[in-house]
Amino acid sequence: MKTFYNIYLFFALYFYRILAWICGVFMSRRNASDGVLFLENFPVENAGYQYRAGKWKTEFEKNGLRCEVWTIFPDKNDFDSQFGNMPLLYIRAMRKRFRQCICARKFKAVIVRRELLQFNDYGNLFMEKFLLKIHPNVMLDFDDDISAAKREPRNITSLYAKLMQEDGNKFSDSLRLYRRFVVGSNYLKDKVLSENKSIDGDAVLVVPTCVDYDEYLAKVYDEDATEIVLGWIGGNHNLHYLDMLVVQLNRLAVDYKFKLVVVAGRDYENTEAKFKIENQKWSLDSEKDLIRSFDVGLMPIEDNVVGRGKCGFKLLQYMGLGVVGVATNVTVNGEIIEDGKNGFLVKPDNSNWYEVLKKVLSLQNEYSNFGILAKDTVQKRYSFKSNLEHYIRWVS
Repeated sequence: MKTFYNIYLFFALYFYRILAWICGVFMSRRNASDGVLFLENFPVENAGYQYRAGKWKTEFEKNGLRCEVWTIFPDKNDFDSQFGNMPLLYIRAMRKRFRQCICARKFKAVIVRRELLQFNDYGNLFMEKFLLKIHPNVMLDFDDDISAAKREPRNITSLYAKLMQEDGNKFSDSLRLYRRFVVGSNYLKDKVLSENKSIDGDAVLVVPTCVDYDEYLAKVYDEDATEIVLGWIGGNHNLHYLDMLVVQLNRLAVDYKFKLVVVAGRDYENTEAKFKIENQKWSLDSEKDLIRSFDVGLMPIEDNVVGRGKCGFKLLQYMGLGVVGVATNVTVNGEIIEDGKNGFLVKPDNSNWYEVLKKVLSLQNEYSNFGILAKDTVQKRYSFKSNLEHYIRWVS
């Protein structure tokens, strides 16, 4: 059955490549007079969809700007079920995305989220080349160093991959195709400019992954609580960062009473942990209440190409709800936190988590003050409201 679907994918790929070439020859390069389209990859119930596209749609429409978000698999269960048959996922995605590219000309601006064909590195970026050929105002939006996450460049060795024209450096190659970009940090802006020498800094707009917590009051702390709640929220693929903290949390557990609440798509387990771990299932509806249950929000990352490419989103979630944030001082985290004032920073090598958390745990009666300053930082610099005006100018 796997062989059948691989053959099916082979013919489907070349069919859509030929179709894209034909349409590219006969379709004039044009767009509409107004409107913004986000071409998303994730399902609706996904933080990436919501905070980089869905909530911007709401803000744009409040300001009279027509906006739509189109994704490939809107339903999360449908999206998750596709991973049992990746060739079929690729085929379905190509079919739907091709139609979306043609219909994109109904909008003045098109914002591609991360990549047009997610997970699918076949075809030598043919879909991107097609969209850019028929639409004059397409930009790429991303808030992670995807090339680092995919360990690019990769050597392509199998015959099938070569026949399918698999691109082992797909993301970096895509950065050289686009002419305009929306990125989540100055670090990512520098990456774009280092890869694409044909553009200047004016072609790259920095828009942090904002949070919409303006209407929420800062967390109300119980200064007499006998157990402090340390919390972490994130994707399953990032759970391994918590392993870095276990030894140092074990040391803290000798003198302090706390528990670690982990909010993710699956449970976090570590047999070496000598403290209580409480797992909570993430959902879009419950995430705010779960974060507000934290006393201290943790964001450990590594000082490597993957960590430097992150944009501090979970840290902004903590701080935006008035929760004390503690994060590794790597790239954007050091821009968000003013150490000891609106949060706390750990050395880039993660060597002093014990010392920093010991200090934080001893300051329990000051959490409210830190939380208020943290929320104020987010409202001024990392909210949708504070970034709306220059984003609208960019897409208009």
